[in-house]
Amino acid sequence: MADENRNAEMVAYQKQINDLKNPNQSTRLALARDASVRPEVLYFLAEDKDKDVRSAVAQNPATPGKADLLLAEDVDPYVRTELARKIGRLLPGMGDRKQDRLRELTEQALDHLANDRLVDVRAALADAIRDSEIVPKQIVMKLAQDVEEIVAAPILEYSPLLNDADLVEIIGAGVTLGALPSIARRRGISAEVADAVVATTDLPSVAALLHNKSASVRSETLDKLTDGVKDIDILHEPLVMRPELSQRAIRRISTFVARSLPDRLAERGDLDNRTRRALAEAVGERLAEDKDADQKLDEDFAEHLNERGKLDDEVLQKAMEKNRRSFVVRALALKSGRNDEAVERIMAMRNGKATTALVHQGGFSMRTALLVQQRIARVPPHELLAARNGIDYPLTPEELEMQIAHIG
Repeated sequence: MADENRNAEMVAYQKQINDLKNPNQSTRLALARDASVRPEVLYFLAEDKDKDVRSAVAQNPATPGKADLLLAEDVDPYVRTELARKIGRLLPGMGDRKQDRLRELTEQALDHLANDRLVDVRAALADAIRDSEIVPKQIVMKLAQDVEEIVAAPILEYSPLLNDADLVEIIGAGVTLGALPSIARRRGISAEVADAVVATTDLPSVAALLHNKSASVRSETLDKLTDGVKDIDILHEPLVMRPELSQRAIRRISTFVARSLPDRLAERGDLDNRTRRALAEAVGERLAEDKDADQKLDEDFAEHLNERGKLDDEVLQKAMEKNRRSFVVRALALKSGRNDEAVERIMAMRNGKATTALVHQGGFSMRTALLVQQRIARVPPHELLAARNGIDYPLTPEELEMQIAHIG
């Protein structure tokens, strides 16, 4: 039986040798993909003239370490990239077999790939080994400090081999442009690393840190941030939601964040009475400011349209649909030749005839007059002045004038 097995192995081996020399590319490609092929055959195929064959060898988990080392310097970047991905897949199964020659050769191949001249190859390697705990530390450090963001970022964000001291050192030495937010997004980063990120003053990175709920950030660090972010909108919302935010910082930030954020602050369950009062005042002031700003915009827009002769029924009716009261008041004042105060006095009367007279004086239609009665003057339904024939004013111009002649 043993002799039969040896004979079968010799036959299979001889077939592999014959296929190795076969000029047909498809035959050699099939051989390169076969994980049961003898290691020496795969080694020879690693020098095949066809790049597809060499790429198949690079992907084959049975390829010996010497062949991987050879492929790490292959002239074709695709071959080197596939090798980097294959090594990344195999690393978890290598364990701690430090005595194994394969491990030594694999580490040499990793070193070659980490120093590859092409960004795509280094990026493929970084992505493949980013979660590994058995990659040599020097290779991880090299990739973490790569000048290309696409290479450094996955290592900086995910590698378990980088400790706090490594991260602080890397930040201090200067992280490649665009890769610093990757550190800020790391799961469970310490307060020391958070301080180092904040010290860079890189806004995308600080924002990423504040959004990172697993990051430890000192209250003192947030206090310093609060004092300098008034005009930095992208930091307001993530800063508001940090659990470490002190009562002082909450009171401070509530004075300048966007209108919706004080409401979010007020929902926190860790506020003392003084902070709650400060928030209530901030919300009230912000609402008043917003109302004043909206009113000023409405009034300016009404004047703009009037100057261009575009302040007509359609514009006024659309403004009422959107509840832009200040726009309507200024429009009626401009068109009737009165001031805003006089218009407000007439609206306050809640009188259908007086309101209709003002709208008529402005040159608007009876339909507009009815809408102004309902939506601006809030005339009671039973006192509304209805149109005649559905579209006409029910009173003569003289009768209408009499309704508001006494109002200057």
